[in-house]
Amino acid sequence: MNKLYFNSEEYENKYRLLWGLDELNTEQNQINVQIIGSQDNLIPKDNRQIIQDYIMRDLFLWSILMNHIDMAKVFLSHMKYRICAALLATKILKQYYSIATHGELKDSYMKNANYFQQYAIDCITQCEKNDSDQACQIILQRIELYGNVTCLQV
Repeated sequence: MNKLYFNSEEYENKYRLLWGLDELNTEQNQINVQIIGSQDNLIPKDNRQIIQDYIMRDLFLWSILMNHIDMAKVFLSHMKYRICAALLATKILKQYYSIATHGELKDSYMKNANYFQQYAIDCITQCEKNDSDQACQIILQRIELYGNVTCLQV
């Protein structure tokens, strides 16, 4: 059986050269850098931001659906439309709560649903303290990222 680790970098490089791994990696890295560099130039900055928003939304929804709540909280903190996302998470978790059969799992769904609901309420309350007209606009704004729904509809 081969050793998992090398004693020094020199031994690792010799092993890589013996199996032809060194040259292959350099070629692949150069190709990847060229492809990535050319893609950044092709995608306008606005489109890149939209793509990032969709990716964050998908990761957030995935983490809610898979019950990775701590991960969902991190994604939520980096999202653009947090209130709508928190309300959607609340709705999903409450639906999970109604379907779940195990007591401990059911309790965790309700606890997490309450967390996201309170998060949305706190955000709206803070917005209302700063500017009540803008808070109204935020609640009634159609959000394309979530299928042109408003926070009020959710």
